[in-house]
Amino acid sequence: MKRVILLLFLIVLWDVKLMANTITASSPSLRDVQSAISSAVNGDTVIVPAGTAAWSSTLVITKGINLIGQTTTDSVAGTAVDKTIIQDNVTRTPGGTPIIRIASVLGKTYRVSGFTFSPLLTTVNNNGAVVLNGTSQSVRLDHCHFQVMPAQSIYVAITSAIYGVADHNVLNFGRAESFTFYMGNWPNPDGSAGQNGDGAWAAPTAFGSEKFFFVEDNYLKNGSNFNEFAGNTDDLRGGRWVFRHNHCYEIELQSHGTEDGRWRGGRAREIYSNDFHNTHAHGTGGIRSGVTITHDNTYDGVQPTHGLVLEAYRVFFKWPACPFGGATGDTPWDVNDTEGNGTYVAGHSPNLYASGTVSSGSSTTLVDTTKSWAPNQWQNFTAKRLSDNQVAFIDSNTSNTLTVEYYPDSGGGAIWKAGDQYQIHRALILLDQPGRGQGDLITGTTPINSTTGTAAWPHQALEPTYSWNDKYTPTGASVNTQIGSDNGPFQLPGRDYYNNTPMPGYTPYTYPHPLISGVPVPPTSLRVVP
Repeated sequence: MKRVILLLFLIVLWDVKLMANTITASSPSLRDVQSAISSAVNGDTVIVPAGTAAWSSTLVITKGINLIGQTTTDSVAGTAVDKTIIQDNVTRTPGGTPIIRIASVLGKTYRVSGFTFSPLLTTVNNNGAVVLNGTSQSVRLDHCHFQVMPAQSIYVAITSAIYGVADHNVLNFGRAESFTFYMGNWPNPDGSAGQNGDGAWAAPTAFGSEKFFFVEDNYLKNGSNFNEFAGNTDDLRGGRWVFRHNHCYEIELQSHGTEDGRWRGGRAREIYSNDFHNTHAHGTGGIRSGVTITHDNTYDGVQPTHGLVLEAYRVFFKWPACPFGGATGDTPWDVNDTEGNGTYVAGHSPNLYASGTVSSGSSTTLVDTTKSWAPNQWQNFTAKRLSDNQVAFIDSNTSNTLTVEYYPDSGGGAIWKAGDQYQIHRALILLDQPGRGQGDLITGTTPINSTTGTAAWPHQALEPTYSWNDKYTPTGASVNTQIGSDNGPFQLPGRDYYNNTPMPGYTPYTYPHPLISGVPVPPTSLRVVP
């Protein structure tokens, strides 16, 4: 029966292909390209001829079409023959104004290929030169050349729960990020549209499947004036992505966690079979939330200072706008020490280890002259300021002084002063921390666990980080994942992460991606299972 369904699915696709038309725009001007698209229907191909055109507004693509320019790329050599050149002259408006935006719909196929994007305006656009959003499970961006564009902060922004691939592009950076993955509308378990990435955190990780956005066989190069953040990736709102078979020059891979708003952190990522080439000493990147596997990547040139760093920020950071708060050891969203001995019992209140009033302090110290603590008694615990629930991670202590750290970005962190009241608790597992995956659905502007009907730990599965066969080729040294200095208690080797250990049962998804071969990806339910 499954074979019959699949055959009918392919026959329908073939019939659509036979009826598709090819329409050629009169020029690469925005007006002529829009005119050609207006006459197209789903399945058609719109050809954009060679030439140079300055676009002053965004081209929005809603139809399931192929938009094909004449630029060609060599993503191994990092070169391009720039024929269809679109100059970024798009008038900036609040919220971001891309050059091209695909507003996709489930069931339609979209492709943008063969364009060169070139700078013109100097006013910065913060949310993507090319934006891919909507609900399609068949989106492709390929063989495009992104010249150095100082006025773009992101080149390609995936802003919705779409599946697809960006391949054989050449991206040159001065300051911009390469790809960002935000999938706030990932469906909830009942099929309704999610918000804030909550649906992605309630869904299986599904490594090795099509349920990701793929970045493969691209060339990414940082500028000669090295900027550590130029060309890096980023994720948020349940973003799920695969980064594979890319050629990377001074590029790091980064993510965001559940820390700076109602939205959730990045959900999952696979990083493999890429080659990295460095001329400056820097790390390979950082992961703040979710599930990660990294394998069979190579590094040459200057040896990386470290592999991916696993680090949840809430333990030393409370952004005032985040309803989950800092990981103070007594929030309902985390697993906390309830028994005073490093264990958690459901239904028991978090254990209060110590409290008091600050005699004097600073951004890095808290002094309470009434105390006589044992040396480092509170190492790896947290200090909470009662006036605003700000959190600081305790690195060490003397008899009456705590040495703490915090992340001061965007109003986070406590600068301790005389008279501040404090409490000391201990968190054990943090919401959405690296190595945690599927859990209960969280909903609402004021978030609640939909299973319990209250603010409560969502029972997230332990899904460890795995790293294997990542090598610095000149010496054969392993480039392993590691933990941030303030995340040691939450990231334990052999439990939360494994180095030099393949993930059990894992098989990568089909390579090259089926869309590169021109084969739409059928839904999983229509696949023939041998």
